[in-house]
Amino acid sequence: MDLLVLGHVTRDEIADELRLGGAASYAALAAARLGFPTTLVTIAPPDDPLLAPLRAEPGLTLHCVPSPVMTTFRLAYRGGRRRLALRQVARALVSDDLPARWRRGAASAAASPGIAYVGPVAGECDGALIATLGARFVAVGLQGWLRAPGAAGVIEPALACEAIEPPRLDVAILSEADHPDAEAIAERFLTAGALVAITRGARGATLRASGAKWEIAAAPAVEVDPTGAGDVFGVVLALALAAGQPPPEAGAAAARAAARVVEGPGLGRLG
Repeated sequence: MDLLVLGHVTRDEIADELRLGGAASYAALAAARLGFPTTLVTIAPPDDPLLAPLRAEPGLTLHCVPSPVMTTFRLAYRGGRRRLALRQVARALVSDDLPARWRRGAASAAASPGIAYVGPVAGECDGALIATLGARFVAVGLQGWLRAPGAAGVIEPALACEAIEPPRLDVAILSEADHPDAEAIAERFLTAGALVAITRGARGATLRASGAKWEIAAAPAVEVDPTGAGDVFGVVLALALAAGQPPPEAGAAAARAAARVVEGPGLGRLG
């Protein structure tokens, strides 16, 4: 199964360290490391040294649309909670940024696109972009749709539940920490026909589909750095579901992958 990942890679400032971040980078690296041919489409300065791990990963093709800036966050962890501040942001992705074979109506039967995982961090992938995808299976990590910078760029929950207009998706993933209306937002995507996953950190995750609900236990882990675990949970869940695994099995596979990620910085002990 070929995988397309969309979203901004980010420059993450953590204490005195700079790291590659962003849902799209974690998802793409994890999928490639797990053996899935992956194309990542992002917006960033093409020669930025932070992109080196993406270029070096076997099985991962980086399609970097040039930008003078890379989306940048300042991260701090206090009392087990993460505080984000947006320092600069690249432009949004548009349909013209997509490789031609991934645009709706452009793929031949011999090169039918597979799975798309959309991981916005700052609203850079909207419903109109998703509508142009020719993928047969589409999953979205909702985090970047549910927040906005407030005073001094500090990221805060944004949008009332009623303002969310779900596009047609196969899977929607969000964290209970993303938004105070996470459960109601999940309900809206469920009503629109998506399978919905709500991640709950060390308490596991809940998967819901029409008329069904599954509680997924977190896999055992020694947590060192939780950054990226939810993104890896989302992409592994999507890949497993697209391959035909039942939701409980797909959720358990995603939980195992996320557990390995928290055991170190970057992708931790995954792969």
